[in-house]
Amino acid sequence: MPYLIDTNVFIQAKNFFYRFDFCEDFWNWMEAAHAEGLIFSIQKVKKELQASDRGCPARAWAENLPGGFFLADVGNDDVMANYARVVEWAVNSSHYRPHAIAEFAKADVADAFLIASALTHGFEIVSQEESKPEAKKKIYLPDAARAMGVRSIPYYELLTRHARPNFRIRSAA
Repeated sequence: MPYLIDTNVFIQAKNFFYRFDFCEDFWNWMEAAHAEGLIFSIQKVKKELQASDRGCPARAWAENLPGGFFLADVGNDDVMANYARVVEWAVNSSHYRPHAIAEFAKADVADAFLIASALTHGFEIVSQEESKPEAKKKIYLPDAARAMGVRSIPYYELLTRHARPNFRIRSAA
Protein backbone atom coordinates (compact mmCIF):
# COMPACT_ATOMS: atom_id res chain seq x y z
CA MET A 1 0.00 0.00 0.00
CA PRO A 2 1.33 3.46 -0.86
CA TYR A 3 1.75 6.12 1.81
CA LEU A 4 1.29 9.89 2.08
CA ILE A 5 3.92 11.65 4.17
CA ASP A 6 2.89 14.43 6.59
CA THR A 7 4.95 17.61 6.93
CA ASN A 8 6.06 16.74 10.46
CA VAL A 9 7.89 13.63 9.21
CA PHE A 10 10.18 15.78 7.08
CA ILE A 11 10.66 18.44 9.75
CA GLN A 12 11.35 16.05 12.62
CA ALA A 13 13.65 13.93 10.48
CA LYS A 14 15.80 16.91 9.48
CA ASN A 15 15.81 18.32 13.03
CA PHE A 16 16.59 15.13 14.95
CA PHE A 17 17.57 11.61 13.93
CA TYR A 18 18.03 11.99 10.17
CA ARG A 19 19.73 15.36 9.82
CA PHE A 20 21.09 16.03 6.37
CA ASP A 21 24.64 16.51 7.64
CA PHE A 22 25.01 12.92 8.84
CA CYS A 23 22.14 10.74 7.57
CA GLU A 24 21.87 11.34 3.86
CA ASP A 25 20.85 7.69 3.41
CA PHE A 26 17.44 8.34 4.98
CA TRP A 27 16.68 11.04 2.40
CA ASN A 28 18.00 8.84 -0.41
CA TRP A 29 15.70 6.07 0.86
CA MET A 30 12.74 8.46 0.66
CA GLU A 31 13.57 9.19 -2.98
CA ALA A 32 14.05 5.50 -3.77
CA ALA A 33 10.78 4.61 -2.01
CA HIS A 34 9.01 7.20 -4.16
CA ALA A 35 10.63 5.80 -7.30
CA GLU A 36 9.21 2.39 -6.28
CA GLY A 37 5.73 3.94 -6.03
CA LEU A 38 5.69 3.53 -2.25
CA ILE A 39 5.62 7.07 -0.85
CA PHE A 40 4.17 10.38 -1.93
CA SER A 41 2.94 13.52 -0.31
CA ILE A 42 0.62 16.33 -1.37
CA GLN A 43 1.00 19.90 -2.59
CA LYS A 44 -0.21 21.31 0.76
CA VAL A 45 2.71 19.59 2.50
CA LYS A 46 5.11 21.01 -0.06
CA LYS A 47 3.72 24.49 0.61
CA GLU A 48 4.17 23.99 4.35
CA LEU A 49 7.80 23.00 3.73
CA GLN A 50 8.28 25.99 1.42
CA ALA A 51 7.09 28.26 4.23
CA SER A 52 10.21 27.39 6.23
CA ASP A 53 13.46 29.37 6.07
CA ARG A 54 15.20 29.53 2.70
CA GLY A 55 18.21 27.81 4.25
CA CYS A 56 16.15 24.85 5.49
CA PRO A 57 17.60 21.66 3.97
CA ALA A 58 14.19 19.94 3.98
CA ARG A 59 12.77 22.81 1.95
CA ALA A 60 15.60 22.62 -0.58
CA TRP A 61 15.31 18.83 -0.76
CA ALA A 62 11.53 18.98 -1.31
CA GLU A 63 11.89 21.59 -4.05
CA ASN A 64 14.22 19.24 -5.95
CA LEU A 65 11.99 16.15 -5.82
CA PRO A 66 10.37 14.80 -8.99
CA GLY A 67 7.10 16.49 -9.87
CA GLY A 68 5.04 13.39 -9.09
CA PHE A 69 6.16 13.21 -5.46
CA PHE A 70 3.68 15.87 -4.33
CA LEU A 71 0.23 14.90 -5.59
CA ALA A 72 -2.40 17.46 -6.54
CA ASP A 73 -4.87 18.23 -3.79
CA VAL A 74 -6.82 21.42 -4.53
CA GLY A 75 -6.44 20.72 -8.26
CA ASN A 76 -8.03 17.25 -7.99
CA ASP A 77 -11.85 17.19 -8.05
CA ASP A 78 -12.04 13.82 -6.26
CA VAL A 79 -9.73 15.04 -3.49
CA MET A 80 -11.83 18.17 -3.10
CA ALA A 81 -15.03 16.10 -2.83
CA ASN A 82 -13.40 14.03 -0.09
CA TYR A 83 -12.05 17.20 1.54
CA ALA A 84 -15.64 18.42 1.81
CA ARG A 85 -16.55 15.11 3.50
CA VAL A 86 -13.66 15.43 5.97
CA VAL A 87 -14.52 19.01 6.87
CA GLU A 88 -18.21 18.08 7.17
CA TRP A 89 -17.23 15.35 9.64
CA ALA A 90 -15.32 17.92 11.71
CA VAL A 91 -18.06 20.54 11.58
CA ASN A 92 -20.71 18.00 12.61
CA SER A 93 -18.65 16.66 15.49
CA SER A 94 -19.97 17.65 18.89
CA HIS A 95 -16.69 16.56 20.48
CA TYR A 96 -14.38 19.35 19.32
CA ARG A 97 -14.46 23.03 20.22
CA PRO A 98 -15.25 25.50 17.42
CA HIS A 99 -11.67 26.84 17.37
CA ALA A 100 -10.32 23.29 16.83
CA ILE A 101 -12.71 22.76 13.94
CA ALA A 102 -11.85 26.12 12.37
CA GLU A 103 -8.10 25.40 12.63
CA PHE A 104 -8.50 21.90 11.15
CA ALA A 105 -10.55 23.25 8.22
CA LYS A 106 -8.13 26.06 7.27
CA ALA A 107 -7.29 25.88 3.59
CA ASP A 108 -3.54 26.31 4.22
CA VAL A 109 -3.31 23.42 6.72
CA ALA A 110 -2.44 20.04 5.20
CA ASP A 111 -4.14 17.62 7.62
CA ALA A 112 -7.66 17.53 6.14
CA PHE A 113 -6.18 17.45 2.63
CA LEU A 114 -3.94 14.51 3.58
CA ILE A 115 -7.00 12.57 4.75
CA ALA A 116 -8.96 13.54 1.63
CA SER A 117 -6.05 12.49 -0.59
CA ALA A 118 -5.66 9.21 1.28
CA LEU A 119 -9.38 8.51 0.79
CA THR A 120 -9.12 9.37 -2.91
CA HIS A 121 -6.05 7.27 -3.65
CA GLY A 122 -6.40 4.48 -1.07
CA PHE A 123 -3.18 5.42 0.77
CA GLU A 124 -2.14 5.26 4.42
CA ILE A 125 -0.85 8.41 6.10
CA VAL A 126 2.57 8.58 7.75
CA SER A 127 2.72 11.17 10.52
CA GLN A 128 4.53 11.72 13.79
CA GLU A 129 1.39 13.15 15.35
CA GLU A 130 -0.03 10.92 18.07
CA SER A 131 -3.66 10.02 18.61
CA LYS A 132 -5.35 11.98 21.38
CA PRO A 133 -9.04 11.11 21.12
CA GLU A 134 -9.85 12.87 24.40
CA ALA A 135 -8.59 16.22 23.07
CA LYS A 136 -11.23 18.85 22.40
CA LYS A 137 -9.05 21.88 21.63
CA LYS A 138 -7.28 20.31 18.62
CA ILE A 139 -8.22 17.74 16.04
CA TYR A 140 -5.29 15.35 15.79
CA LEU A 141 -4.57 13.86 12.38
CA PRO A 142 -4.64 10.19 13.47
CA ASP A 143 -8.04 10.64 15.14
CA ALA A 144 -9.58 12.43 12.17
CA ALA A 145 -8.09 9.86 9.79
CA ARG A 146 -9.49 6.98 11.86
CA ALA A 147 -12.93 8.62 11.91
CA MET A 148 -12.81 8.73 8.11
CA GLY A 149 -11.60 5.13 7.75
CA VAL A 150 -8.00 6.01 6.90
CA ARG A 151 -5.09 4.39 8.67
CA SER A 152 -2.15 6.49 9.92
CA ILE A 153 1.19 5.22 11.17
CA PRO A 154 4.40 6.80 12.53
CA TYR A 155 7.34 6.86 10.17
CA TYR A 156 9.21 4.33 12.28
CA GLU A 157 6.50 1.85 11.32
CA LEU A 158 6.98 2.77 7.67
CA LEU A 159 10.73 2.20 8.01
CA THR A 160 10.17 -1.13 9.80
CA ARG A 161 7.97 -2.28 6.94
CA HIS A 162 9.97 -0.99 4.00
CA ALA A 163 13.57 -0.11 4.90
CA ARG A 164 16.53 -2.23 5.76
CA PRO A 165 18.88 -1.02 8.54
CA ASN A 166 21.13 0.52 5.85
CA PHE A 167 18.18 2.44 4.34
CA ARG A 168 17.79 0.22 1.32
CA ILE A 169 14.29 -0.68 0.13
CA ARG A 170 12.93 -3.80 1.83
CA SER A 171 11.12 -5.88 -0.77
CA ALA A 172 7.45 -6.55 -0.11
CA ALA A 173 6.92 -10.05 1.24
